[in-house]
Amino acid sequence: MNARERMIAALEHRKGESVPIEVIFRDEVAAALRRHYGVDTDEEVARILGADTSRSLRLEAAWPDFESEVNGELSGPFGSTGPAVVLDESTYRDHWGVVRRVGSDGKYLEWVDGPLAHTDDLDAFDWPDERTFLADGDYAARVSKLKDAGYWVIGDEGEHPFKQAWHMRGFENFLCDYMMNPGWVEAIYERILAFTLPACRLSAAAGVDQISFWGDVAMQDRMIVPPERWRALDKPVWKRIIDETRRVNPTVKFFFHSDGDIRVIIPDLIEVGFDIINPIQPECMNPGLVKAEYGRHVTLQGGGSVQRTLPMGDIDDIRREVDFLMRTCAYDGGYVFSTSSTASFDSPLENVVAYFETARDYDLSQIDGPPDEIPDPPPCMGVAERPRRNYYD
Repeated sequence: MNARERMIAALEHRKGESVPIEVIFRDEVAAALRRHYGVDTDEEVARILGADTSRSLRLEAAWPDFESEVNGELSGPFGSTGPAVVLDESTYRDHWGVVRRVGSDGKYLEWVDGPLAHTDDLDAFDWPDERTFLADGDYAARVSKLKDAGYWVIGDEGEHPFKQAWHMRGFENFLCDYMMNPGWVEAIYERILAFTLPACRLSAAAGVDQISFWGDVAMQDRMIVPPERWRALDKPVWKRIIDETRRVNPTVKFFFHSDGDIRVIIPDLIEVGFDIINPIQPECMNPGLVKAEYGRHVTLQGGGSVQRTLPMGDIDDIRREVDFLMRTCAYDGGYVFSTSSTASFDSPLENVVAYFETARDYDLSQIDGPPDEIPDPPPCMGVAERPRRNYYD
């Protein structure tokens, strides 16, 4: 069973020979893993860890006004900005007009400003639409080639309209709009959809397997916005995106990411048509209980603790957590193993290696059905002994 077949089995809720594995590492961690395994590329690391499941393809787009201003890019432990309008040694503007800067520790990016942060006039920004995308006659051929090679192909990935809007408007401003001026929120979503819908349709027409959306709508104890307001403003947008895309390709799968406790809207995500929900953050949701309640209708991805177990546990903690996730989430397929967020510089290399090697080598044949009772996620016994620190400087 190759990587693609494992993913298909998971989505069809069939227990395969092994669970699909997805990895996401900070640059420092990725470099350490390359050294540890004596290889040159992240792709080789993924193959060693049994995580060489998917390949992503991006549609080519032209942003002429922005491109005429591009003067470089910034890079560092946070990654790379890509082509950008560099404003100073730590600040840049992207093609959506959003300004960010590198934080004082050099490890993360901070939001600074957006094109609508100081005006309500939506025409103050030159919005992209379907004309932004460049004709790419080879796109479908590249998708087909990757499928034939045994990969699960992810098409043009994007941000939640919610996230794109607040980046352009500013978080506090947008939350005020969300509660006090919903008509304006609907209007900015329409502008964003003029770009998002063509991207989804073009990806679907090319035959991609999955389209992913990233962004957070929850905190660890509740939603960022009231669930009823999310249902009024965001849920119809998601239904439209998924329905219009599936008119082009009925088989394409949709992936929804949000950190935090999203249990209150999981039924809504299933209703509008999402197939994969990520990351099922274990600090605020028990992945086993989420699986028991919704696992017949949706595939879960994630569940590994990057706040407790990976940074502060010991090897026994790691193995207990992997066993818990497999026994409570993978017994009938419908599960993709991963961390609940990026494995970061506060996680010792030996923990990262043990976490994914344990998952890679896990014997699914020992699991013959759901547990009789869903236990709590195993406690991280090493917390008191291991301080949180940077292991890669």
